[in-house]
Amino acid sequence: MSTALALVPDTALAVPDKGSPLPVFCGAEMASALGAYRELQQALDRAMPDQIMSLDGKPFRKKGYWRALAVAFNLTVEPVDERREVHGTLDDGSDNYVYVVTYVARTQTGRATTGDGACAAAEKQRGRMKASEHNVRSHAHTRAFNRAISNLVGFGEVSAEEVDREGPVAVSRPAPTMVKPAGVEDWLDTMVSVAAKGTAALEQAWHTSDAAYRRYVSLPAMRPRWQAIKDSAARVAR
Repeated sequence: MSTALALVPDTALAVPDKGSPLPVFCGAEMASALGAYRELQQALDRAMPDQIMSLDGKPFRKKGYWRALAVAFNLTVEPVDERREVHGTLDDGSDNYVYVVTYVARTQTGRATTGDGACAAAEKQRGRMKASEHNVRSHAHTRAFNRAISNLVGFGEVSAEEVDREGPVAVSRPAPTMVKPAGVEDWLDTMVSVAAKGTAALEQAWHTSDAAYRRYVSLPAMRPRWQAIKDSAARVAR
């Protein structure tokens, strides 16, 4: 009998595991982790300005940035699925093929997320540019790779390679700058005097002027001033 009793599981003292209603980390720990992430992001921003694209005043990070982030967080990023589909035709009658790719990103502790990316031939075939299987497939892989990392550590941020999926986006770039050439103000005063002789005289003086002066007045900030000089010359009676 004692043997039989020993085989009966003792459930009288078993306490069901309902799980903890509390988060794993406290607020101070989460705030510290978020601060560390932002510090890392700012350091990468400073180290790789060429990997950040400004679109409508908002920064979007390119593939080189996300690859650096994968190294910084010691992630493993691998493709898990790839499909080639056809959705209609292009203007030249060829197939509008689409690559759909999925990647998975994993931390060393085992946490993982997936990210998908798609690219169509219609995106790459614009005007005289022709789509190629390599470019379309490569772009889909880049988007999926970036998105997997973003979903895991980037707080869902969209990468630069994903932005044009919805169509063209206005790209804002810093206005070109140039060191003001020495003597340019004296040259402009001379051009004002030449303009009093008419357009032909101004054009002749322009073509014989220092190239640095001509580049300088071609900058957006200087164009109104140079245009005023040209307008003055045009008003001179022939």
